[in-house]
Amino acid sequence: MLFFAVFALIALAEMATFFWVGSWIGLGWALFLAVATAIIGSILVRRSGLSVLGRIQQKVNRGQVPGRELVDGAAILVSGAFLISPGFITDTLGFLLLVPAVRGVAYQVVAKRFSSRFGALTSAGQNVRPGWVTTDETEIIDVESPGPD
Repeated sequence: MLFFAVFALIALAEMATFFWVGSWIGLGWALFLAVATAIIGSILVRRSGLSVLGRIQQKVNRGQVPGRELVDGAAILVSGAFLISPGFITDTLGFLLLVPAVRGVAYQVVAKRFSSRFGALTSAGQNVRPGWVTTDETEIIDVESPGPD
């Protein structure tokens, strides 16, 4: 229900902004500007998305986790959704998400939020979370048993 309320509020704000901009520059120019931002935005989203995809592939090939790149990819996906929707407010948000510094802030927020919820298990069986470590004195020994001769 909250989603629909936010969606309706955004739609009303977009219409009001469109009419306000249209009253300043004219309806034809406002339509042209809305279409132009969608076209330019789609080109920029494609270019940024391909760049992030390349960085993800590089990290995976090196055996690293592409955490930052995945957040960048999600931000670019949301940016694309904002840019193809008609309106000046969503276009502004979409263009902002294409700026690497803004995506860096988004990464910091996501990393902070999820690092406190998820931990990692080390090869020694230790559960590691930011700020604390629990150690288990149990040692796990992996032994291959000989097959039948």
